[in-house]
Formats: sequence, C-alpha cells, structure tokens
Amino acid sequence: MRRCVLAFFLSSVLFCVGCGDDDVRMECYPETYMCGGEGGNLLMYCDSGSERWELLRDCEERDQICVNGKCVTPEADGDGETDGDDTADGDGDDEPDGDETPTACDSDADCGEEFICAAGFCEDGRGVRYDIAVDGSRLIYRNDTGRLDIFDEGGAWLLRNGVTAAWLDGTGEDGVRLASDKNRTRTVQTLQEGDNLGTADRIRVTVEGGEGEPDLIWQISGYPDEGFYTFRVTVSNLLETDLRLAKTAPIVADGESGGGVYIGADPARHRILENGSFTLFDHYVEVRPGDVEPSGGMLALLAVAGGDHKGHSVSNWNHAVTDLDGGGSWIAGGLTFETSTPVCNLSYDPAYAVDAPDGRSGFSYFAAESAYRPAPKLVPAGTPFSSELFYVHPKQANPFDGLEDYALAVKRHLDITLWQDKAEGNRVPNGWNSWSGSGSTGGYGTNIDEDLMLANLDVMADEFRDWGIDWFQIDDGYEPAYGDWWWNEERFPHGPRWLSDKIREKGLRPGLWMAVFGIDADSRTATEHPDWVADKSTIGSVVAGDDDFLDLTNPEVQAHIRELFRTFREDWNFDWLKMDFAYHALFGDNLYDPTLTREEAYRNVAKMIREEIGEETFFLTVSVMGIHYGLVDSDRVTLDNMPVWDREPDQGEEARLEQQGFKPTIRTVARRYYLHNRIWVNHPDLILFRSNTLDDTWPRVTFNESLAFCSYVGLSGGLVKMGDRLLDMQADEINAVRKLVPVYGKGARPLDLFTREFPERWHLRVDGGTDGYDEVYDLVGLFNWGLNFDMTVSPYARVADDGEDLSFDLDLRTIGLAYDKTYLAYEFWTGAFLGEVEQRLVHDVPAHSGRVIALRLKTGVPQFLGWNRHLTMGAVVLKEASWDDGTKTLTVRTDVAKPTEKAPFTFRMAFYVPEGYTFTEAAYSGAALAEHSEGQDERLLSVSFVPGETGELQFTLTFE
Repeated sequence: MRRCVLAFFLSSVLFCVGCGDDDVRMECYPETYMCGGEGGNLLMYCDSGSERWELLRDCEERDQICVNGKCVTPEADGDGETDGDDTADGDGDDEPDGDETPTACDSDADCGEEFICAAGFCEDGRGVRYDIAVDGSRLIYRNDTGRLDIFDEGGAWLLRNGVTAAWLDGTGEDGVRLASDKNRTRTVQTLQEGDNLGTADRIRVTVEGGEGEPDLIWQISGYPDEGFYTFRVTVSNLLETDLRLAKTAPIVADGESGGGVYIGADPARHRILENGSFTLFDHYVEVRPGDVEPSGGMLALLAVAGGDHKGHSVSNWNHAVTDLDGGGSWIAGGLTFETSTPVCNLSYDPAYAVDAPDGRSGFSYFAAESAYRPAPKLVPAGTPFSSELFYVHPKQANPFDGLEDYALAVKRHLDITLWQDKAEGNRVPNGWNSWSGSGSTGGYGTNIDEDLMLANLDVMADEFRDWGIDWFQIDDGYEPAYGDWWWNEERFPHGPRWLSDKIREKGLRPGLWMAVFGIDADSRTATEHPDWVADKSTIGSVVAGDDDFLDLTNPEVQAHIRELFRTFREDWNFDWLKMDFAYHALFGDNLYDPTLTREEAYRNVAKMIREEIGEETFFLTVSVMGIHYGLVDSDRVTLDNMPVWDREPDQGEEARLEQQGFKPTIRTVARRYYLHNRIWVNHPDLILFRSNTLDDTWPRVTFNESLAFCSYVGLSGGLVKMGDRLLDMQADEINAVRKLVPVYGKGARPLDLFTREFPERWHLRVDGGTDGYDEVYDLVGLFNWGLNFDMTVSPYARVADDGEDLSFDLDLRTIGLAYDKTYLAYEFWTGAFLGEVEQRLVHDVPAHSGRVIALRLKTGVPQFLGWNRHLTMGAVVLKEASWDDGTKTLTVRTDVAKPTEKAPFTFRMAFYVPEGYTFTEAAYSGAALAEHSEGQDERLLSVSFVPGETGELQFTLTFE
C-alpha cells in the first residue's frame, strides 16, 4: 500500500506527489493547511487509474489519512491494518460501512447533506457544503467554489452555479468585478433568525478582498415554510480609502460559467412577465417569450439606460416566468428599494445554455442586480454598504400564487399598512377628477375655475354621493405655473380653503393634484431659485423632454417641498393628494449631494412627504412602482386612459410603448394586478363614456365599450374614478358608475394573463362581503376585446377583430370549483339567469363587450342570485340574504339610494326557486318605496322596487 506524501513548498503552497496507481491515500497534517488550495482550504488531487479524485477540505487531525480523496480517521477493522476500508463511504448515511464502493452522483443533491459530488462520486463535504431546505426545494452552497445550486425535492436543477458579485468604478470594462467564486479566502457562518418575513435559516459567507479590494458578505436566507429565498450582498470597505460602487448583484447564474435557471423543458415555451423595463420605462409592461432576443431597439435602450444589464429581458422591480406546458413558475424581485432600482435579467442563448441531466434546457443567464446612478455610490473608508434585498421563489405551482405571494412578501418586509386598514371605515377611494381625460380630447384639462368646479360639485353630490362616491379632486389648472404652487386668484378668487370647505359641505372629501417635483423655467420659483433646478442626465432628456425638475438632494428644496405639503394638508385642508410627474426627478445629474443615488434622494423626499401629511391623508402617485412601495396608498400603474377603444389613431398596432386607450390601459393594469390590495390600491385610471369631441378622426366610443371598461375596473378592485364632465353625463352613464361603488376592494385574477395580450377571462372569489352579506361565491369576467394576440405561439399570433360574438367554454376546475357540484349562474349587465351549471360554463359575449357572471353553489332552498345595484352582486351594500327553513322565508337587508330625476333607477333582484317551493308574498320595511313588484317565472323570482328615500330597506319573501 503506497501513500501520497508531502514533497515541497512552492510559493507558500504545499503540493502532494507520489500517488499510487491503485489505493489512493495521503496523510494529512495541520501544516498542510494550504496544500494545493485556495482560500484557507485543502485541495488534494490524486489520480487513480483513469479517474481523478478531488476535494477541497480542511484537515484538522494529524492522524487523518486521505481515502478516495477524503480526509478521514482510520479505524481498526480486525485485519491488523489501519486503512480506508472502514471509513465513511459517501452513501449519504455518514457511517463507515466497510468495503462499499463510493456512491455515484450527478450533483450534490444526489448525496447526503454532509457529502458533496466530486468527479461523479459522493465525497465527505463537512465544512464545505451548507444546506437550506424550504418547502419545495433545497439550496446547497459550496464553500470550496463560492457557488450555490438550488434543486427541487426530486433533485432536479432549479438554479445552477449561482454567485454574488459587485462592480467598482464602472459596470462595464472600465469596472472591477468582485465575486464570491474568485480565488479568495471564504468563511461561513450559519444561523437562524426571525424577521418580518418569518424565521429564516441563513448562510453568511465572508469573501476576503484581494489587495485594494473590500470584503464581500453574502447573506443567503431560506424561509422553510414559505418556499422562497432571499439574497443580499454587503460591500464591507475596511480599506483606508473610499470606494465607488457601480453595481451589486446578490445572485447571478451565468451560462458562461455553467450557470442557469431551470423551469420547464424548453425556454421557448416560457413567458416572462416584466414590471417595466431597462430601469427607464415603467408605464408599459411586457410579456416576453422565454427565448426573446435583444433587438436593435432594446440594445439602444440599454445603451441609454446604462447599468450594463446583460439580460435579453431586463425587468424593473421583479419578474415572473411561467412554463406554458405546466412545468411550474419562477418568481424573483426586490424586497427593498432604498438606493437603487432592483432589476431582474433573464436570457436564453443556446450557445451558453447548459442542459440539466433530465434534458431540460436552462436559461443561460439570470441576474438580480442594481446599478447605482447617476454616478457610482460612494462607500466611505471603514464602512459597509448593503445591496437591496432580493426574493427568489424557484418552484411555484403557478404564476398567480407566485406573484401574489411575492407582493405579500414585500408588504410584510416593508411593514405596509393598506389604506383600508389605516382607519375604521376606510374603503378603496373613488370619485371624480377635473382633468376629465384631458382638454385636448374634450375634457376640462387645465381650463377650470371656481364656478365650473362648484357646478360639477352639485352634480356629484346630487347624482353620486348617496350611492357611495366619496371624493372630489381638483386637478391641473389652479396654479399659475409648475413650481408656483399657489392659486390663480382670477380663476379661484376665494382660494383653496374656501373651495375645500365647500366640497366638505356637500358630504364629499376634497382632493388635490400637484406636480411639486416639476418646475417651469419661467416660473417665479425657478427665477428666484435657479440653483434648485437639477441638470438632466441622458436618460432625463429622454424621459422628461423639455420639462425641468428639482434637485431633491438640495436641503433648500427639501424644506420647500415639506412646507408645500404641510400647506396642502393643513392650511388648504385637502386629504387626497395626487403627485404627478414626480418620476422625472429620478433622472437628474450633477446633484447638490453627489453621494446620494437618484433613488435614495427620491425615496428620502417621499418619506419626508409621508411624514408631513400623516397616515390619514390618501397619498396617490403616478407611474413608478418599487420606489413608491411602502410610502404611498395608491399608484396609477398605467399611462393616462384616452377616450378610444383600441388606441389613438396615430399609434400603430405594434407601437405598444406609446399606445393609450381603453385596451392599452387594461393591458398594463392587468399585468400589475397582483400589486393591488397587497402593496397598495391600484389606480386603473379614468372611466370615460365620451369620444374625442375635438377630433372626428378618432374612432367613436360605444356605450358597450365603456361598460366593458367599467366591468374591468369593478373586477380589479382598484380606484373608481370618473373622467367625463359631470355636467354632460347622461342617465345611463351615471347609473353605470353607480353600479361600481362602493368599491369591494379585492381584485380578480386575469386567468389568461400569459396567453392573451388583452386577458379575456377573469376570476374573483368573493369570500365575505364588506357590509354583512357573507356568502362565499365566485365572479367570472368574460371579455370580447376584438383585436387580440395569441401568446401561446411565437411569434405572437394576431387574432383579428371580426365583430362577431366570442364563445367561452370555462372549465370550472380552473377557478377552484368542484365537478360534482351544481352552480347557479347569473349575468350582471343583462340580468339573465344562465341556469344550472356543472363542470363547465359556456357563454357567448358580443364584440367589444364584457360580461360578469356570478356563480353560486346551489343550496336546494330559495336563494339570492344577483341584482343590478352593484357589479359584485353581493360583496358590498347588501347586508343580508338569509334563509329561515322554519318559517320558509328569505330575508333581505340592503342600503338603498333614492334615484334622481336626471338618472332614474329601478332596483332589480333575482332569486332562484328550486322545485318544491312556490313564492307566496313579500313584505317590506325600512326605507319607503315609491313602487315595487314581484313575480315568479318557473324557477326565477324577480323583485323590483324604486326607493322613495335613501336608507336601509328590509324585505322578506315567503314561500310554501
């Protein structure tokens, strides 16, 4: 038996020579600590025949020997020899089993927790391998390589060769890249800690910097019951000089070094849902094919945006990837947004993609990273700087659960309290906006004054207040100029406080628009304080155009903004504040304080505003996502809506970035549905009934198209905001809005989000009403958008608008209903009872229309089906619809509003009467009725009434 013995030192590293051909052994001594190794670990290479055994391992005991590439303590086996046939054999049980052959493996997941896979066989991995197991997957970090893998419960690859990285000075060739897998000393700490997300198992890896480099501290956390991981990297500058940090990447998997992300069999069959792109555009959301390639336009955007983000898909804030063939979903995104814009990069390049052992093709590049702009972040000597915290759920059953769970994780981590939970009685806000869809298309725009606002206020109070409308918002046009935030005395002679008091006297709450981060060059404020105006970066010139904006790092600007918001809230007494065009301020350059990043400066001021206005003020912003998380109550998550169905006529069919109209608005808001009621209240923008009254070349808006948009808004659970001139609204338009308020608040899922450009199938589970009615039932929204795109194929296939009905066949299992149950279907807009439904819901929807269907479990006794008062048909306003089997009565209680002369309204309720029951009589109490009627037609009982006053109405229906 020959041994591998130590021979010599070379450059302070010991090498091993003299390996035998048969039995590979080596004596390990403490003084061989750096033997052939790196980072304080022992690296041994021994060849046995045609196989090569290798292991990185600390050898702590003098009497250990190297057997099959492992340092082990030999034990006597009765044969008189101290050899390796009684040592741990790599079979995963950590027990010496005698003369067994080492266990073959393809990856570390094939070996036990204390073993690693080396050269195709399981080897002792103690001190090298560190595991975190969560629901559905296992993460394995290897300290010999500085890399990690994630496997599902069956050992299949999910993420391969993940590392952490940071860039100094620049993000491209001009920068210095630091990474966990470089030839550096690495030490590991394992711990368990609790935070807002729950109890986490953590691995903390410290990577010592080379000469002139900082240390990297990589924190990897897993939440066992939740199924997700978080990643963060800290740049610890222990040097005596300051550093300039250009970018951090808490987790990167690059195909060029064998890395990748694995979901289904073929990335081409995957779809990537972004949340804005290139850190530049947040107003438009893409669903991209998994094998998307960068086009010339994309490359140009990357050049402008900077950051050297290498993904073919570059998503702001977060992304979701789903396999159309059912292989699961992957979710990743930021959980903090303090100093940068978190970005999720993803690419599939066959030249670099690595196939998993089970044949699945991997995405060739994934990176969760943040670049620091407008200049690299200064990290002073002797201080640490931490990246944003990133979330990764590698194995979600479906993208909807994944997206919603991610949004809830953001909520929990940032400790967000939704508006509805801040005070008793708070509902999702609704109201009117004096902008009314812009003056250029027939709205008021900036052409407003005191008398006009009072006239519209009267309509609001008369026609909507008793139905659940709350807010009346003054928009752009009251101020002399951007930057001069006081009231034009010629237009508003009585001033802001007088007007807000008038709004309150009408029983409504006053709201105010402003754009305080913007400033006109010829405004008095800009003239008096030219040093307040920020220079524009290259991106700023693209995004803001000729508009100027303030330098948010300037202390005088900060004090000015604080005083403005104190004035809006306390002196003027507005408690809905809408801040517009604020995102322009993200693109300044040569700032007063160059140590702050653009996001850091923006978020600092947003925090200051939130502090100044208090939690009792509804704070609404426009068109930027993550940087507002946890600071605002609502965000308008799309561009302005316009009075047109498909798009403005000067916008091409493929010009999606610029399109505005009903369908472009719905497309973007649908792709952000999961933010609603988790991070904030989504604002899907204005409901419009009018067409463009100033340009006849625009296609005319039909009433059915407006009702379809109303249906979407009602199902979304977001803000209900009217955008027409109230003075011009007709009775059917007024009644359509009445049917959306008060807002239920919970939002529907777009079931075909990843397969149709404009989602046609929506589902909302109503699991408890807000006003007392507590039946659990389901709402299904079906939409015939006309022109659409089929995203199940690549390239996406155009679905022409043929003007015909669209037939839907919905498998009830897709919305969680049982095949062995019977459901009763009732459609809202037509008031049609669609009969008993089992297994499938089949229904036709006319072109450019929407239908909302309530599905209720058949109970076998008379029961409520639906009504025309509210789109949700029970989730709000209805207080009771209960059956008493002893008296054979069905009792209904609800709030009612007295109709008006301008907009008459007859309440109509429908009830199902099963076989064996016959309606006999109705009795009413409470609010006086001007008229009422009842009638049973076979299985359907209809009850109609017109309230003579506003209040609570109760009636009982008796059966025999």
